[in-house]
Amino acid sequence: MVKCFRKSFSLSDLWVTSHERLSDFYLTSWQRGDSAVPMLVLRMLLAVITMSIFVWSIATSPTPYWLIYLTNWGLLLVTLLTLSATLVSLLAVCQRIPDGGPLPWYVSMYWLFYNTTITVAIIITGLYWILLYNPEQEEEDDGFWLDLATHGFNSCVAFVEIVMSRTPLRLLHIYQPLGVGLWYAAFSGIYYAAGGTDGMGNPFIYEILDWRQAGRASIIVAVSAASLIVVYALLWGVTLCRDRVSTSLIRTTSLELPFVPPDRHSPSGMV
Repeated sequence: MVKCFRKSFSLSDLWVTSHERLSDFYLTSWQRGDSAVPMLVLRMLLAVITMSIFVWSIATSPTPYWLIYLTNWGLLLVTLLTLSATLVSLLAVCQRIPDGGPLPWYVSMYWLFYNTTITVAIIITGLYWILLYNPEQEEEDDGFWLDLATHGFNSCVAFVEIVMSRTPLRLLHIYQPLGVGLWYAAFSGIYYAAGGTDGMGNPFIYEILDWRQAGRASIIVAVSAASLIVVYALLWGVTLCRDRVSTSLIRTTSLELPFVPPDRHSPSGMV
C-alpha cells in the first residue's frame, strides 16, 4: 500500500526492509482470497519473455561494448526484476516465506529492483524514441524488432508489474532509481575521461551524451533526472489509485482484519 503521509518515520522506511503486509509482494491487486498462484503464473510468463530478450540481445552483440549502454543496463534490471519477482511468488506458493519480523532478503531484493526498474525502464523508453530513434538507420541495420523489444517491452513489464501486483511504492524511495540514473551519467563521464569509445570507435557512448560538449551533456543529464522524478511521482499516483480501486471493489479485506476475541456477553462467548 502507498503511504501518503506520516507524522514520523524510522530509518528503516528509507530502505526496503520493513512493510506492514508481506502478502503485498506476492498477491495481485485484482483477486479475492490469498492464493499466490495468479501472480506466480504472470511473473513466470514475464520472466521467460525477458530472459529470451536478454539472450537475444547478447547473441546479437556479443562484445564487451554491450555493457556500456544504458539500454542494456535497463534490460538487465528488467530481467532481474522478473526473476526476483518469480522467486518471491514461488516461495509464497511453497509457503516458504516466514510471517512477522523484517522482510526476507529475497523480498527486499525484489522490492529494490521494483523501485529502480519500473521508473528507469520508462525513462529509457522515452529517451530512445524521442532522442535516439533513427528510422533510416533501423532499415539499414535490420534491428527494429530487437530495439522494439529492448525499448518497448521493458516499459510493458513495468506497467504490468505496477498494475497487477500489490507491491508498494514509497515516495521516500525515489533516491533509488535516481541513484541509478546519476550513476550511469557519472559512468559515461568517467568512461569518456578514460578514453573509452563505443563499438564504432566514437569517443562517446551516446552522441547526445558526448562529454566533449560538457554543457549540452549536463543539460541532458539534468533534464533526464527531472523527468525521472516526475515519472516516479506519476507512478506513485498510479499505485495509489490501484490500491484504492482494488481495495474498494475487489480485494477480500476481511483477510486483513486482526483477530478479535468473541464477546463474553454473547452466546458464542459463553464458557
